[in-house]
Amino acid sequence: MKGKIIRLSRVVHNMVDSVEERHEKHGYGKNMELLQKCQLLWENLDGFRKDRSRCMRYTYGDQWGDWIKYKGESMTEKAYISMKGNVPLVNNVIRRLVNGALGVYVKSETEPVASARDRDEQKAGEMLTITLQSNWQINKMRLLLANMLEDYLIGGAVFDRETFDYFEGNMDVLSTVPNPNMMFFDSTMSDPRFWDLSLIGQIHDITFNELAGKFANDETDFEFIEEKYRSQRLSGKTGSRYDDIRERHRDGNVNFYEPEDSSLCRVYEVWTKEMKPRYRCHDRMKGELFKIELEDLEKVKAVNDERRLLALEEGIPEEEIPYITYKYVLDNYWYYQFLTPWGDILAEGETPYAHLSHPYVMSLYPFVNGEIHSFVGDFVDQQRYINRLLTIDDFVRRTGAKGVTLVPSQLIPDNMSPEEFAEQWSSVDGLIIYKAKDGVPEPKQFYSSAVRLNTAELVSLQLQMMEDISSVHGAVQGKTPYSGTSASLYAQQAQNSTAALSALMLRFGSFVEDIAVKKIKLIQQYYNEKRVINIAGKGYAGVKVYDPAKAKNILFDVSVKESASTPVHRMLANDMLMEFWKAGAITIEMLLENGDFPFADSLLQSLSSAKEDMANGKSPQLSPQGVQAAKASADPSRIEAAQALLAT
Repeated sequence: MKGKIIRLSRVVHNMVDSVEERHEKHGYGKNMELLQKCQLLWENLDGFRKDRSRCMRYTYGDQWGDWIKYKGESMTEKAYISMKGNVPLVNNVIRRLVNGALGVYVKSETEPVASARDRDEQKAGEMLTITLQSNWQINKMRLLLANMLEDYLIGGAVFDRETFDYFEGNMDVLSTVPNPNMMFFDSTMSDPRFWDLSLIGQIHDITFNELAGKFANDETDFEFIEEKYRSQRLSGKTGSRYDDIRERHRDGNVNFYEPEDSSLCRVYEVWTKEMKPRYRCHDRMKGELFKIELEDLEKVKAVNDERRLLALEEGIPEEEIPYITYKYVLDNYWYYQFLTPWGDILAEGETPYAHLSHPYVMSLYPFVNGEIHSFVGDFVDQQRYINRLLTIDDFVRRTGAKGVTLVPSQLIPDNMSPEEFAEQWSSVDGLIIYKAKDGVPEPKQFYSSAVRLNTAELVSLQLQMMEDISSVHGAVQGKTPYSGTSASLYAQQAQNSTAALSALMLRFGSFVEDIAVKKIKLIQQYYNEKRVINIAGKGYAGVKVYDPAKAKNILFDVSVKESASTPVHRMLANDMLMEFWKAGAITIEMLLENGDFPFADSLLQSLSSAKEDMANGKSPQLSPQGVQAAKASADPSRIEAAQALLAT
């Protein structure tokens, strides 16, 4: 009996591995379909880039740059006002409001703290905290976060990229800040936590040397890259003026396929969420959860067989054998690809990070219904009206009559020119002799009657509206309070002013926490050797070295708390520690290790040396003059107390 053969081309493949399916469909080494999808997502953000560009122009003083049409010709408002003979005046109130909101965050002086969920591992949590804060200082995160918050206030979006890379000659966790104009992501997101993100990417413009150094693993790779980027390879200097590049970035006019600088090479970093079949395993003997590929199942079965044989030798019943259980699952994972503008894949693979995600952290404001709106954009119209009022007021004052003199021509003497007559008229003690004629009036000087535009009242109204909308009031801006305002009332006004900024600061604070979480997970993954991480002035007693063996599998929570480096906090902490020491609750070493004293380290070393000397039967060495002076001025009871402390 003959069976019917179905053509291979007609066989429907039930492919569940999304990456392998793409490889079978489009082949290896190229993915133009993904690049076109990235272009579409990038174009979907065109409105965001234009709004961000407009808000940035208004924040930094270019407030007459909007385009209008006049008699069929397109021109900026600045050009139109200048064409009419007016001066486009600007009173930049937006910048002051942004600086006020930025100051609220900068003055808070926060720092990340990692707390181990298991209280028995709190010492390891302190070690993670000090290591994280050390990397925080290395990356100058306070400066970066202040810069990112300013961009967040202006554009409504902020991004951070956490990687493990070369930094000043060392491999370390590195923070970089991508330009929001060069980012693209899944436009169907609606979750404000971004848990439904399925694609995120960045456009990189780098030199040919950087490109080859990153992606050329052998001579063949180098030749391929050199062929693709031949024009950039041969270009020895910048192909565009810096001002032109900056202006295009400011206006959001970035081309997706071509860099602004023709000497740079464009590369697209794309992270997508993929799916493939795997086995989720639970090793009940070690208490570990992990995933394996389908082809690795035989290895797990071999381990189970080995455990069965050992259990039989030891007389352990079948139901007591700690097998590795496994279950077939369709696993979601993050996959990266670096693409050329022609769709060639320079590198690809599953995420190398232990956090199993992409390296980006982002925050979009307010992201209600998936929309992005700028904090600055809420009061652009008030800023425009203020500028318009000032420009109109200036125009009226400039064009009004200011002591114009009307002189009948018959009154100008024959021996005097009009210029000489005007000079005598306006000079001090001037004298003009003329013959009066019947019916000819004398010269008169005119001043235009004041046009009441109520400019001051209208500008004051707009300023008040801007403060009400932005919630950045006088107390937050550091203005001098009115006479009679008490300190407590002024402090309460400053606190109330920041209440409306709390929602924005909450989102940015969550963004900072997400950065800290990724930093810690990268530290746990890549810090494979012990590192000296002690930070001067930090109060974690005994924490001087990061030990990867102790921190590898620590579960932790991260919070961003008020920094202990503020003067007020240091003073309160030192006073509290001094009270503990006076009460005998802590030793002098505990006081110096946990307090913030400028002499703490040197005094601890001196105490350690003195203890060693006393243990060896020696007394601390002082000069004869110093000994006599100390004996003459010292209280015997205090000497005994100090000796008792050293002996403990």
